[in-house]
Amino acid sequence: MTNKLIIFPFDYETIALVRNLNLLGSYGEVVLISFQGSGMIGKDACVADKGEVTGFIVKPESCLGQEIEHCDAILLVQSNFKLDIAEVYLPVIMKAGQLGKKVMCNFTLPDPCMEFIQSCEDHDHKLILKNTFDVRAEHISPPDPSSAIHDFFTPVLFVLGLNERTHKLNLQLNIRQKLEAQGYRVSQITSNGCGELIGAHSFPQFMFEGGMTEAQKIIMFNRYLKKIEQSEKPDLILVGIPGGIVPFNNTFTNYFGVTSFLVSRAVRPDGLICCLHYDSYNLKYLEHVQQYMENRFSSSLLGYALCNNVFDSYSSSTVNMQYASVDNRFVEEKKQEFSNYSVPILNPSNDEDMSKLANDILHYFSVEHHVVQL
Repeated sequence: MTNKLIIFPFDYETIALVRNLNLLGSYGEVVLISFQGSGMIGKDACVADKGEVTGFIVKPESCLGQEIEHCDAILLVQSNFKLDIAEVYLPVIMKAGQLGKKVMCNFTLPDPCMEFIQSCEDHDHKLILKNTFDVRAEHISPPDPSSAIHDFFTPVLFVLGLNERTHKLNLQLNIRQKLEAQGYRVSQITSNGCGELIGAHSFPQFMFEGGMTEAQKIIMFNRYLKKIEQSEKPDLILVGIPGGIVPFNNTFTNYFGVTSFLVSRAVRPDGLICCLHYDSYNLKYLEHVQQYMENRFSSSLLGYALCNNVFDSYSSSTVNMQYASVDNRFVEEKKQEFSNYSVPILNPSNDEDMSKLANDILHYFSVEHHVVQL
């Protein structure tokens, strides 16, 4: 029997998984389910990022009950849609529990869901719950803020977005697979909570939780990454950092780039990849961003990845940023404008560009810096 996985609710946050299904391992069939008002029902999943056709048609939420009966596992993902998380997810968890299905989630479930799950565990119920995040962080306790941090002997590459929704995860998975195909061992920390589902590690939730000082978070992330280096002995550590690194404006602050700052204090990157929205950039702007990033992170910018998302100022409210997508030919045209710029401008949807980026990374680390040698 073919293992079947349901992803619910499918939206932009999970399109990278759909485009890299080979990393999911044992699941031979994947069903994508979204909300009736999402604008995606009955359409190919590529509607989420305006990329190449995937062959997966998005089904409505009304199919969820029937699909659960015939699936092996369901992945509940944190969605961009504004919804009552407990109201939406609790019935799904209850149904899956009754049928003995495996439930996975890439975020911390709200209290009503956890209370139900706890009651199932107390009564030896057949509900199977697995987080796809924080597997390695569970046994790391908050350290003394004055504790020392570890050095790293493996090169570390940061993948950052100037803002959110810049296709960071898909880029990370592309880089990892290109390097692994050449025989390199890559340890990956994804910029969302699906890491363990795809043979990587998720960005740890403790970086967003209260109750710890910034110093403690820095030390804990350092120890989290050090454990991965020691156990996996990779040739490269690829760190995807959630969110944006600077405020978009006074309304949309990207949390002021605090997350990227804390991570850069925990481990100094040896190289940077910056993901950008599509926009009418000029050379002066790109040079300014390069200088800012290299000064802030004390490292070299190896490339810009220009995605096809563009900020939609007309649809955005004071609380929600909205995005539109342009055809990839516009990305290709914009890329050509900067063909002579010292930092490569790449299209993350272009496989040749991703192969070039992987080779540039290898050249930078193994030839110029002599730190990766297999």
